[in-house]
Amino acid sequence: MSTVATGKPPAPPLAVPRLAPRRRSLLQGALALLLIIAGALTAGYVVQRIGATHDYLAVARPVGAGAEITAPDLVIVRVNSALGLRPIPAGQARDVVGKHAVMALVPGTLLTLDQLTDDAIPGPGKQLVGLLLKEDRMPATRVRIGASAVLVVIPDKTALSAQNTPELVPPRTIAARVTDVKPGHTEGETLVNVEVATADAPTVAAMAADDRIALALTGA
Repeated sequence: MSTVATGKPPAPPLAVPRLAPRRRSLLQGALALLLIIAGALTAGYVVQRIGATHDYLAVARPVGAGAEITAPDLVIVRVNSALGLRPIPAGQARDVVGKHAVMALVPGTLLTLDQLTDDAIPGPGKQLVGLLLKEDRMPATRVRIGASAVLVVIPDKTALSAQNTPELVPPRTIAARVTDVKPGHTEGETLVNVEVATADAPTVAAMAADDRIALALTGA
């Protein structure tokens, strides 16, 4: 039986809709919407944080460790509030004047309560001595301001050899308190200011000049 030619093109195949791509499209649209909302919320939070500025106290001129804070030492600056920082609000300036600097204060830095004390530095019967210590003369851990320490007077090796003194004789130790810590001008050296008894200050200064002082932290 022969096929009769009609001259018409064959009918196109029936298009069957697929649901999976549409479902994927809906999920992608929902995810994009969530990302837009999250981005808008984040941007709003950042703008709010940036716009929240407050007046705080900052250091106007150099203040030495132990010096009394005066009004000309302070300046008011307007900065954004930031997490992790606890600067002193400008409204507390009256409470700051008359306190003493625990450490040397640098102009342009925000002032915090950790940098101030009600006690004079050095205290009665005390003196401040500066030590320039090498890495092998102090702990590897960070030496914090206010830490209790002992200064170990390193014996003179030449004198020990001449007197045939046993090497295990305990060296002299001097109680001290750390008042300031900063890097030295030479790499590997640290400048440490310590508060010691007035009677011990000359010995500490002389031994430090001869590089015969080591610093050890105590548990106090």
